[in-house]
Amino acid sequence: MKKAIPAVFILCLSIYIIYHDVTIGTLHVSTNTTAAPAHAADGKKNVSIPYQTVTVHPGDTLLSIMEKQQNGPLPVSIDEAIADFEALNPGEKAQTLQIGKKYKIPVYKR
Repeated sequence: MKKAIPAVFILCLSIYIIYHDVTIGTLHVSTNTTAAPAHAADGKKNVSIPYQTVTVHPGDTLLSIMEKQQNGPLPVSIDEAIADFEALNPGEKAQTLQIGKKYKIPVYKR
């Protein structure tokens, strides 16, 4: 019986950690907002970010695609890269890339 108590405690703690990770997450999400791109007179976004059109393959994430283009780590913050991606692809979210779809991926100079 004495051996069962620590096992039950560890099991309960593990379940709580998994629940917390799935519902809230363990990474802090930045609430800082970046400046929105300027709007042209016709109401369309005036985006002047250099980009390359890429087709998403299974297993690709925005970060993995951008790191392949750069041949290494990004020279900008992840928040800035996501904001640039979403400015180039209006209505799209960086977290919901679809396999086989083409996206404009920002290209950065080192």
